[in-house]
Amino acid sequence: MEARKRDPIIIAGRYEVIDLIAAGGMAAVYRGWDYHIPRYVAIKALRLTPEQSTTSHGSGNLVPPEDPLASQRFRREAQAAAGIAHPNVVTIYDFIEEPHAQYLIMEFVDGTNLKHVIADHGTLSVVRTLAITEQICAALAAAHARGMVHRDIKPQNILLTPDGRARLTDFGIVRLTDVAGLTNSGIVLGTADYLSPEQAYGEQLGPASDLYSLGIVMYEMFTGVPPFTGANPVSVAMRHATEQVPSPRALNPNIPAAVEAAWRVAVAKEPRKRYRTAIAMARALRKCRLELRRPLQFPAIGEGSIPNSWSAASDASNYSGDVVSSFSAEPAPARFSFRRWLTRRLDE
Repeated sequence: MEARKRDPIIIAGRYEVIDLIAAGGMAAVYRGWDYHIPRYVAIKALRLTPEQSTTSHGSGNLVPPEDPLASQRFRREAQAAAGIAHPNVVTIYDFIEEPHAQYLIMEFVDGTNLKHVIADHGTLSVVRTLAITEQICAALAAAHARGMVHRDIKPQNILLTPDGRARLTDFGIVRLTDVAGLTNSGIVLGTADYLSPEQAYGEQLGPASDLYSLGIVMYEMFTGVPPFTGANPVSVAMRHATEQVPSPRALNPNIPAAVEAAWRVAVAKEPRKRYRTAIAMARALRKCRLELRRPLQFPAIGEGSIPNSWSAASDASNYSGDVVSSFSAEPAPARFSFRRWLTRRLDE
């Protein structure tokens, strides 16, 4: 007997649900098709209730839990995210409200998320790590300019396209809950590896919280693993709140000292000691990346001193106060030694 075909799920008479992409702590995302403008889209619904989750993916029930407060916040966040037009931010196309459901219709990104890339490759090159982070800084700058704090920066929310572009998604999902920090397991379970100290303590969050989380993502790209582990998400979050992030060079000695110095500013425990803006962080990282790609510049024969060790973090401190912390360059020795100078540049 031939199996009965399931009737297609059509949202708002326009978007057909094709298949499940991912189901996270607070939302499920589906691949869909837009009949009005022929194109694939991503369809996000709030997290299903336990009763619904056992049958919904097979039966076509996409209805999220009926929580009036969550619905209000979902609507507000959808409107805020839709106002961000940036090439490194996943575009919001539509917001659908039905009698018992709400959906975000988003751009479908043909690629994979950063978490999968790290799992496949173990570590990313320093240059690729810097390039991805610069793009996410640009996305965060656009969001912060609109008064938004992402609050959930993690590799799973960074999509990478085949042409190398990084796209940030899932703006504001954390704000769907009543409480911040460790008082809600729905937040901690999804983000404990990347929580800022102030987020772990349940304090008010600003743009610096996103930059700390992005610094932790950088650590994972450098080393293949998050910096802290623990018996449970709460213990991991508390380590973020109380311990200094270890040096990624301990696991990956190929990271130049100047790159680590620039990275270290982002993961300072106190928000006031981090980069003041995402643009400032992007500038510091871009300077590092350009230095890495630049051929070695040999000093003129007979010069009495050698160039100082280049430090993006120290240079970034000259960007009109964009960086609170600065790092002074190592003073040059009095006598020139070509071997010493070349060894130092290669070690960096």
